[in-house]
Amino acid sequence: MQTEASTIKHGGEAVFQKGSDYLVLVLLIPLICIARVFCERVAAHIFLSTDAAVELARKKGRLKLAVKKFEESFWKCVYYSCSALYGFLFISWEPFVRNVFEYYPNAIHGKVYWFYMVSISFYIWMTVCLIWDVRKKDFYQMTAHHCITLTLMIFSYTCSLSHVGCLILLLHDIADPFLEMAKMCVYTKNENGANIFFALFALFFIGMRLGLYPYLAVYPCLTETWGLAVDLNHEGLWYLFNCCLLGLLALDAFWSFLIIKVCIKNMTSGSLKDSRSDNESE
Repeated sequence: MQTEASTIKHGGEAVFQKGSDYLVLVLLIPLICIARVFCERVAAHIFLSTDAAVELARKKGRLKLAVKKFEESFWKCVYYSCSALYGFLFISWEPFVRNVFEYYPNAIHGKVYWFYMVSISFYIWMTVCLIWDVRKKDFYQMTAHHCITLTLMIFSYTCSLSHVGCLILLLHDIADPFLEMAKMCVYTKNENGANIFFALFALFFIGMRLGLYPYLAVYPCLTETWGLAVDLNHEGLWYLFNCCLLGLLALDAFWSFLIIKVCIKNMTSGSLKDSRSDNESE
């Protein structure tokens, strides 16, 4: 562990953002809820017009479950697509993305602020929704993921480390739309579409979360920020933040293992089944 003075440029004291910055969540969380309800209504209309829904019409229980699954995937696809697009257009071109630990504290600009607040609102609401959403095999891992993500987002924003938080969101959101598209193709029995989107998902998920994430975020944070924590007399926060980063990496590795299993099984059997989320209670 490093004990020498920090190489990160800083002002000599910790800077914490105002708690009042989070008041906007009171407005954003209900808006996220309304957006989900709207997306699910649209999704139900789309799914019920497909041949897959017609085939399931005689089995009301299975049709109801299929509609619910499709609604969830449609909503997540819309959100993650919007988040990834916003991140690509407004955040990814910022100079700080190339070196998130160049200086401290990180300035919170408007586009970074809204990126954070909408993401925090989404994960708060999705954590609550885990209670009544279709129960998946990785329920506990997903709960841990949401809790770790919220901890990282709130911690990094409050402690003026927003640059690394933006990077984490950029690297993690980009793969998720492809997974939800693949699921919707499975539910509508579009096998070719499912295979294409799942292949894209696997490529981006493993590349971003096991390649770029540890290289650009985890390793630099472990090796470059200890001196900063010592200088600011906040060593405990260093341990908390890095434990969350490593916990997120462990979950990414777990899901990557399942994704590889699905890819191997799909190549041998020709049938796409996502081990990460298809073992669901009915």
